[in-house]
Amino acid sequence: QIYDYAKETPECEGMGTTLVAVICTSEFITVGHIGDSRCYSFTDGELKQITEDHSLVNELLRFGQISKEAAEEHPKKNVLLRALGTDEKVEFDVRSIDFEANAILLLCSDGLSNKVNGDTMQEILKSTMTIEEKGKSLVQLANDFGGEDNITIVLIDYVVSEKESG
Repeated sequence: QIYDYAKETPECEGMGTTLVAVICTSEFITVGHIGDSRCYSFTDGELKQITEDHSLVNELLRFGQISKEAAEEHPKKNVLLRALGTDEKVEFDVRSIDFEANAILLLCSDGLSNKVNGDTMQEILKSTMTIEEKGKSLVQLANDFGGEDNITIVLIDYVVSEKESG
């Protein structure tokens, strides 16, 4: 529908969007994504990026042509190689991983990940704030650092109840 709309609407020609989605069970999660919206897992005090951006800069980084530091400030950071709506058929990356008890999943648009680095995200997720406060804090920080892009986040807190664990 996005592709068709862009094709039929001249001012929207070439538009696309990114997407990250998860299906959660009590034992695993399946993550699907396209573009540079991301999924992170926060387990045992450590934040890990689950998805890999479909961007020009990420490809340069993967092939060792630029450093991680250069990637963060690269002028073509917003150039996507894959996005939803730019082509009639698109390819999503899909993978399943274990979802450990007491883990937090962070799904976010690049409005967050381009403004707040992983170390800062990890510190906020590690804090004693409620899950709602952590979410608000992440969005506020991205806005404080410029917030030019939309900032979309979802936090999923997988807490095992006493009934489930015992």
